[in-house]
Amino acid sequence: MSNELQQRLRNHLEALARSGNTISYRQLALLAEIPEPQVIRQLTSLLEAIMRTDHAAGINDSVASLAVSQAIPAIPRPGYFMLLRELDLYSGPDTGAKAAAFHTASMQRVFERFASPS
Repeated sequence: MSNELQQRLRNHLEALARSGNTISYRQLALLAEIPEPQVIRQLTSLLEAIMRTDHAAGINDSVASLAVSQAIPAIPRPGYFMLLRELDLYSGPDTGAKAAAFHTASMQRVFERFASPS
């Protein structure tokens, strides 16, 4: 996967962070113009790369948390939580109340980081 595609994806996620919004995986893939085939698989690999890059830079709450499932609750898919555990950032389950609460708190920190100074 190209660095250009990863940067384009990051730019979209940072714009979402500034506006305080999330986006579904499908919508993000379309917005970032990820080419066929296996669009969602490519997207998740790019999101994981962004999470790893952020973590290496000392950023534990990645903009990748803004990409969510269309299901209710609108939280990332299990791979997000699996990677967080691998990075020693989370120790809970992939689904349920604990996962949703962790994700909400992480998103809030991302929104705060990108908020315009008042």
